[in-house]
Amino acid sequence: MNPLRLAQPRDITALFRDSLQVYFRHAGLFILLSAAVVVPVDLVVEGIGLEMLTGRYDSTPTIAETAVPTVVRFLVVVPIITAICIYALRAIERGERPSAGQTLVAGFEAFTPLFFAVLIAAIGIAAGFVLLIIPGIYLAVKLYFVPQTVVIEGARSLDALRQSSDMVRGYWWRTFGLIVMINLAAALPALIITAPFTGIADNTGDAVWALAGTICAESIATPFVALFSTFLYYDLKSRAAPAPY
Repeated sequence: MNPLRLAQPRDITALFRDSLQVYFRHAGLFILLSAAVVVPVDLVVEGIGLEMLTGRYDSTPTIAETAVPTVVRFLVVVPIITAICIYALRAIERGERPSAGQTLVAGFEAFTPLFFAVLIAAIGIAAGFVLLIIPGIYLAVKLYFVPQTVVIEGARSLDALRQSSDMVRGYWWRTFGLIVMINLAAALPALIITAPFTGIADNTGDAVWALAGTICAESIATPFVALFSTFLYYDLKSRAAPAPY
């Protein structure tokens, strides 16, 4: 594998190629670190909070049972895993093998500024969805790179939102298309992973099996999406940089 260079333009093929190469080259590390975030959060929120550790499986959950885990993933799980992946990518670019302990600690240390910036973004996106959905989609793309601006650029709160919005300027449709593509690409293996667990839960009636499937799928798929998103961030940053004289 050639030395990794983060700050460079990448077409669609290069974005997927580099994301896949890095992910599979360090798959054990990324899945382990992702699980270190996903497992405790899902156990607390869904296992204990929604009683999936001891409750009966319901194939038609209520809106609240779907919304609460989704919000927690958006505000907590995805930002931390994204931060972890960014620190790992930086180590790989330096020619180092990422340290699991140091990378995990760095990811969690970034959580406080990440949380407040992502929370502000989430409020804006939610308000946009209330206003006929389309403004919410528009803002979701514009603010997609808030975790990267916080971790990579050191931006905070509203400045993180502004930098993310600036990054997408002129590339909104391209960014939107790539976000849809990467999430669909990650959703397929996630469905394959969860299917047998859901089948067991349906047959036994024990919700814990569905929870186990969710944890496995989330631990495997989330870091790949985070890697792709970070490569896309660097791609947009390189395209926005002024040309050298």
